[in-house]
Amino acid sequence: MNNIPQIMRAVVLVGRGGLDKLEYHEDWPIPQPGPGEVLIRVGACGLNNTDINTRTTWYSKTVTDGIT
Repeated sequence: MNNIPQIMRAVVLVGRGGLDKLEYHEDWPIPQPGPGEVLIRVGACGLNNTDINTRTTWYSKTVTDGIT
């Protein structure tokens, strides 16, 4: 019996930049695991400075000023 829901809540990154590039969805499709893969329910996640710096392209050589 498959009791995996079809949709989940998700914050999706839609481009590089500030918080305006993050979209909240309550109807995001749940990924279906392929052969040899598992699906894990995430109860909480963490975010660190590397995640933020990558999202804002801070590591790019073309960035010359901070994004706040």
